[in-house]
Amino acid sequence: MIYPDLEKIHPAPFLSVLRGYKFSFLRGDLLAGITVAIFAIPQAIACGIIADVPPIHGLYGAMVAAMVAALWGSSPFVNTGPSNSASLLTAAVMLSFIESENHLQMVFLFTLMVGLIRLGMGLLRMGNLIHFVPESAFLGFTVGVGSMIALGRVHDLFGISQSTTRWFPAATLDKFSRVGDASPHALAVSGLALLIMFGLTKYSKKFPVALFAIGVGVLYGQVVPGNDLILVKDLFKVTTGLPSFVSPFFSGWMETIPALAPGALAVAVVGLIEAVSIGQTLAVRHRQKLNFNQEFFGQGLSMIVSAFFQGIPGSGSFSRSLLLEESGARTFLANVVFGLATALALLTLPGLINLIPAASLSALLLYIGIRLIDPKRIKRLWRTSRLDVGVMVATLFVTVFVKIEYGIFTGIVLAALLLLQRSRSLHLKEILPKPDGSFEELPYSPGSHHEKSAIIGLSLHGDLSYTVAHELLEQLNEITQVQDPEVMVLRIRQTYAIDFSSWNAILDFSESFQKDGRKVYLTGIDEKVCKTIHDARAHEWLPDDQLFIGTPVLMESFRKALRHAAENISDPSRISGVWKDWLENPVVISREQLLDIEKFLNGEA
Repeated sequence: MIYPDLEKIHPAPFLSVLRGYKFSFLRGDLLAGITVAIFAIPQAIACGIIADVPPIHGLYGAMVAAMVAALWGSSPFVNTGPSNSASLLTAAVMLSFIESENHLQMVFLFTLMVGLIRLGMGLLRMGNLIHFVPESAFLGFTVGVGSMIALGRVHDLFGISQSTTRWFPAATLDKFSRVGDASPHALAVSGLALLIMFGLTKYSKKFPVALFAIGVGVLYGQVVPGNDLILVKDLFKVTTGLPSFVSPFFSGWMETIPALAPGALAVAVVGLIEAVSIGQTLAVRHRQKLNFNQEFFGQGLSMIVSAFFQGIPGSGSFSRSLLLEESGARTFLANVVFGLATALALLTLPGLINLIPAASLSALLLYIGIRLIDPKRIKRLWRTSRLDVGVMVATLFVTVFVKIEYGIFTGIVLAALLLLQRSRSLHLKEILPKPDGSFEELPYSPGSHHEKSAIIGLSLHGDLSYTVAHELLEQLNEITQVQDPEVMVLRIRQTYAIDFSSWNAILDFSESFQKDGRKVYLTGIDEKVCKTIHDARAHEWLPDDQLFIGTPVLMESFRKALRHAAENISDPSRISGVWKDWLENPVVISREQLLDIEKFLNGEA
């Protein structure tokens, strides 16, 4: 879904999609929804087990959340429902209430709280907070999740028992150490599934490859005699029934809110990051834009509705969302079909669902996990920024080796620290004229030579934050000592933001400079900067005739300031040779030529 206003929350976003819906989309939406429903049923039941509730509540959550989030969310591909991280966090929070007679209703109340937090974040337009999650952290988290999806059920791929340890790396090593005990039939079924899916990948948008692979597995299990395949019914038997309306409120529910609130906030935030991570990853593939506030709203509303229909907390699922996209989904209707297909299957086909081999599902997970990892993006990151590679690796490490819900936060914190470190770099350069009338910039770097002159031109670049304020003041004082200028023309057009600390450094220097009988000229400024100087009561040492507002013509205000300054120099003989030549023999360039130069530098011509 693409909206004219990517910040606004739309009350019925699905209507804009329906108005432009084409009949050709229907086949992809139907096949994708049905395919993912078959895959998601055992996964949703497993999430119910992880959350320490009857498994059927995982299915209820999958049915309801997927449809509501799709109708009121922003991404056509994000499949919302129970997830491993949300289920684990739910189990941890509810552990102390496990013996309570109201345990199930507490879980539903917990789901409601998660939904209200997400809905509130959407209504408050906090979606822009996602911009503080760097691409490198997204990539590390995606690679980590892809690895865990691919290897999380590898024991079913081999036909061996689950590991007794919960720590993912140790559990994976344990499973591979027992590969000698693998079932030939499980290997055959999983091998066939992988061969079909990887071999027919290029047809996945036109043909239900995953559904076909699972169907082959079911046929193998029923036709080949004497096989020892583990089926869905052996893990958790699917029963018939749809959710009924149940109130999550009970006697004393308000007293439990303080105990549940911290956990609800954790599930809400981690789930939003997961959902938006998935949505953004798939939106980039399809050159779409994601409305983060709308997605927050849809995720919240889905949990609120789920709470009244016996659902457990969840979020967007990487595996299910990717499978939905890979199976040819075109619009939100794929998720609606998913919910309806899940409900229909529980009413009419519990026996067939129970016959799906676990090895087929494990092969599907392996396929999805591998497809989730993007080697091209990793190579591009490696070639462009090694520091961001460190952020990616750290995020990946924490996601896989510590806790999945901590991984993305690790990336955010590390990237923020790197941003602070990068912002400490002061970009101050001396501007010097060239014979053709243009200018060059000479950085103040160790070993560089800067001549003394009564007039010097300086240029500041980038953001001026508190991290460079002290260095800026020191550098300006050092320039005063080394080059002994009477006038300093400071161009700040290429500074994008100046905080109080850096403004304070500029104003303090201008005041002391003026008291020594010297002048600071500011060029390339706007009306807002002039107002800032007046509001700061700094116009005594930065009067209006020393402030030059920028124009569309490149360096025009800087040139004007230089000529004005030259007319007020007490000792013209102290002006350096290059500036003296420029002042005495100006190269005449028309306004139109300067505009052409400006366009060229901006890549417009």
